[in-house]
Amino acid sequence: METTHTTHLNRVTGHGRENIPNLFFKLMSFAMKLRDVFARQSERNFSRLPIKEGQIVVDYGCGPARYIKNASDKVGPGGKVFAVDIHPMAISNVNRKIEKHRLSNVEAIQANAYSCALPNRIADVVYALDMFHMIEQPTELIRELARIVLFNGIIVIEDGHQPRELTLKKIKESGLLCIYSENKHHVVCQLKETKCLPPA
Repeated sequence: METTHTTHLNRVTGHGRENIPNLFFKLMSFAMKLRDVFARQSERNFSRLPIKEGQIVVDYGCGPARYIKNASDKVGPGGKVFAVDIHPMAISNVNRKIEKHRLSNVEAIQANAYSCALPNRIADVVYALDMFHMIEQPTELIRELARIVLFNGIIVIEDGHQPRELTLKKIKESGLLCIYSENKHHVVCQLKETKCLPPA
């Protein structure tokens, strides 16, 4: 039985590989910031995503919110960015960026396990970057991504710290997505029912 104490303990120490400890989250955020300052990594990663002005996009597992400003600028005032994460510190990071940069088209959403409060079929593009290797139940995550993407929308999954073969295996085992295209950076998927027709 979970008590207030154990809930607090889980929040502080983390649980499993998905809900990482606060200290590790801070260290991870700092390391990513260094890569962005010296190598502009987030800008390069984001530039490869197939996002257009006016779209509704979901940054699922947004972590330190390193792509939020880029996404907000890309979709413009006619679009919308939902930043979703299980970690409270990630949500705090998003809200700080919203305030700092006055991002009126961004909204932070706290995930609960593998689900979030977004309605069905809302997003043109859902992307999950540098986190898929941490997911303990990939089919459950993919089920949620498939729920929120539009029928002809796309889901972009980055390998993270795992081989491409394992990424593809997890996607195929879900039975929910088909591979639309792939490159050395990520895999682009669609709902299986679309038979991978070109994105609208």
